[in-house]
Amino acid sequence: MNRHDDEPKYKKYDFNSEQSRRSRHKKQYSGWWFALLILIVAIGLAVSINWLVTRNDHKSSSSTASISKTINKSKQAIEDHTKKGSLTKKVEDNRVTAFNDKLKQAKSNGFTLQERNKLQAAINSEKNQTVKSRQQKLLDQASQQTKPAKPKTTDPFATTHTFSSINDAKNWANATKQQWLKDGYVNYTITSNGQGYYILKFIK
Repeated sequence: MNRHDDEPKYKKYDFNSEQSRRSRHKKQYSGWWFALLILIVAIGLAVSINWLVTRNDHKSSSSTASISKTINKSKQAIEDHTKKGSLTKKVEDNRVTAFNDKLKQAKSNGFTLQERNKLQAAINSEKNQTVKSRQQKLLDQASQQTKPAKPKTTDPFATTHTFSSINDAKNWANATKQQWLKDGYVNYTITSNGQGYYILKFIK
């Protein structure tokens, strides 16, 4: 009988070594998943932040473009309002009439260069081209005067004067002698009109 047949048949297992290997493998496995999870979360956060920033930039650009468009529309509306086309014929006539009244008033007071310049400035500020053209035509046709027209004074010695007595006639003639001599008169006559009155007449 072989002596090896009496020896117990068993194998030696190092349980500590197997457990240690499993523990190390488990730690390596857990660390890898944890790193992957952190990487996924980081990528997700980066994508979300990028999306939010891009969205805000897009909104801001859209808002800026909308504001610019509104401003341009308002500006165009103002420019269109100042141009010809918004006034009726009656309104244009009223403006021209009002300007013509000012022109007549200026002429009656003496149409000086200063008055003309004021009226020209009013024409230059007129936005409506039709009204502006009609006002300019009126101003160009107006004759310019440097001084107001003075009414011709009546010569007090050109007509006869009636007195109740000869002395009254003489006294008045002597009192105004300097004036009628200055006006070119050289003498005077006193005659009766047959009704008890005396007529004083100056002679050149």
